[in-house]
Amino acid sequence: MAITLPYRFDTSGVWHTILKGAFGLNAVLLVGILISVLIQHQPLKAVGLAVMELVVFGFTRVFVKFQTGSAGTLTADRVVIEPNVLLGIPLPGPKGTYTLDHFAAVRVELRSRPVGTGAQGGPHELVWLVGKPGTPDIVLALTKSRAGQAVGRELAALLALEVEEVGAPREIRL
Repeated sequence: MAITLPYRFDTSGVWHTILKGAFGLNAVLLVGILISVLIQHQPLKAVGLAVMELVVFGFTRVFVKFQTGSAGTLTADRVVIEPNVLLGIPLPGPKGTYTLDHFAAVRVELRSRPVGTGAQGGPHELVWLVGKPGTPDIVLALTKSRAGQAVGRELAALLALEVEEVGAPREIRL
């Protein structure tokens, strides 16, 4: 795989899908609460739905807080990160322009994947641009089947940064 600069990246799609599902489930539960109270006049049903909504809302908050996706453009001297917005809601995470002297390395985060079960799953690797203290880490690529190692090496060579690999050194057989 030949990577060239400028390199356009968008790793927000997976998180946007997860968050759309979470927001949708919150909306369905809220509508269910309203129907239970206003139309069906069943307050106990509404209380049960409200408890479920509180649990789902808690998970949604965690998903929003810890999502790592971003989109932007990496050039030879800087990375420009677009604001991460979903359905008009600004999501936390890096945004703005950072010069490359704010970054220390390219990190390939390897993850275990199931083998022999027919399950594919993914992604199995995250390729990060690792910020120095005070600069956020940025996910540049989501890859599968050890492609992240090659992507990480190419990006590190293009940016004159060190490459590091962390995570699962081997696959887990189920």
